Amino acid sequence: MGKTVNPNIALTALSSSYFILAVSSLSVIGLLVPMAESLAATESEIAYLVAIFSITNALAAPLLQTVVGNWDRRRLILFGLLLMATGTALTGIATAYGTAVTGRMILAVGAAIVGPMASAAGAALVDVKARGAALGKVFAGMTVATVSGVPMTAIGAEFIGWRATLFTIAGIAVLIAVAIWIAVPETRRGQRARLVDIGNIVRNPILAPAILVTAFQMAGQLATYAVIAVYLVDFLSIQAGWLPFALMAFGVGGIIGNIFAMRMVDRLGADALILFSLSCTGSAFVCVQVMPTETWLSLGWLGAWAAFSMILFAPQQSRLIGMYPEMANLMLALNGSAIYVGMAVGSAVGGLVYATMGAFWLAPVSTMFVLCAIVSFLLSKRQRSIG
Repeated sequence: MGKTVNPNIALTALSSSYFILAVSSLSVIGLLVPMAESLAATESEIAYLVAIFSITNALAAPLLQTVVGNWDRRRLILFGLLLMATGTALTGIATAYGTAVTGRMILAVGAAIVGPMASAAGAALVDVKARGAALGKVFAGMTVATVSGVPMTAIGAEFIGWRATLFTIAGIAVLIAVAIWIAVPETRRGQRARLVDIGNIVRNPILAPAILVTAFQMAGQLATYAVIAVYLVDFLSIQAGWLPFALMAFGVGGIIGNIFAMRMVDRLGADALILFSLSCTGSAFVCVQVMPTETWLSLGWLGAWAAFSMILFAPQQSRLIGMYPEMANLMLALNGSAIYVGMAVGSAVGGLVYATMGAFWLAPVSTMFVLCAIVSFLLSKRQRSIG
């Protein structure tokens, strides 16, 4: 390693890269209305920018590992953050919808580099026994951003305008790139993947189900969360004025879940924590079907759901690295792809179910996705590695 740095400082810098990744990817949600007005687009078309980001990221993350998988991780994170800043700024100067689409695609390519490399660099900074906690700390940036990202951008749009908000996000990405360069030492490089490596993993009867755990879990979350506002009002009878507090309860629960995972993954082991997370998340969706429609109970349920679901990510990343350490970068990239594929599938299914069957069936559909995640996890446990 090139220089000696406090691992906690380095992990915090890496966590900030996840934070700005999530904020930039979700930014258009908070800027939806003013962007639509400025670009002469419909609000639905602006919402499609989230899907464009997700699809581009899901495709780019593993494919990029065939080109840059053996490059220095710190330099790659720096490059990815600068790409993210470029894409965000391009969206900010857009005067036509097509330019905004291009900006979001550039942002997605940068994010496809930053996410896997930040996790891989964080895991490489510590001893194997502390890997789970390190990954939890790195991923904490994503957790905090899911709570604050959309409100922050919405406030920014109100006070400085949507373009200035995006320029600010781009500027923060550049500052974080500088922090990464200063605080994060060079780590052991990963192995450059080949297209055949991607094919081997997605066909492997052990590794493929292990990665599918993430896709199914995310689909389960988004099947209900994609229409959470109407779900809370229509099914749980929460008054519209309570919605900000409900979303805050969800966000706080997610932060608590990530902290719990960060502290317990290396004590309990990744497998035990993954099964605990999935079982409790599925149980939460079952419980909501019979729970009394009291506001305080609904807020508690939202916090518990978020906490249980967010527990998954640190042990899941740790487990995937342990299953195929020689291809850690690629495994994390495919896990990142699984996140966005799951989000896209879950959102689409949730929207369709709500439109055709009503809010009552959202939680059962989420439960089915989580059960699929549990089955995938158990299938992947038939053998702990590909050796």
